Amino acid sequence: MLSDKIVLLDESATDDQEALAKLADRLIASGAVKASYKPAILQREIDFPTGLATDKIGIAIPHTDAEHVNYDQIGVLRLRDPVTFLQMGDGEKVPVKFVFMLALKEAHAQLGMLQTLVALIQNESKIQQLLLAKNAEEIIETLKSAGIK
Repeated sequence: MLSDKIVLLDESATDDQEALAKLADRLIASGAVKASYKPAILQREIDFPTGLATDKIGIAIPHTDAEHVNYDQIGVLRLRDPVTFLQMGDGEKVPVKFVFMLALKEAHAQLGMLQTLVALIQNESKIQQLLLAKNAEEIIETLKSAGIK
């Protein structure tokens, strides 16, 4: 799922939609997703927000229907400055620093990946490694060590 190394570090965005669009564009360019993925992910974030507040930072885990996906891939975006996402479930505002965008071919795979990512974001040392990573390789190694292949 990390094969294309779609990792954007210290990008700037004015809002959640711009952040998502940047990452979706990279997934489209890689061939992992269809052109329909970008509008689908943007709309889904409006309908079903994906922000999660943690003790240290906010994280978003956007995903959409498998019909927009060519092959499994995860895109990672570390924002230079947090942007506001709405929190999953209650719609509270969350300043998000990391976006993990899921492109999964099988709908049932989303739950397992979400559980793995939730475990990751509850691990303070892994979050610190992600925040301090200097390049895409360090991000990918940290994710792999957390069970994301």
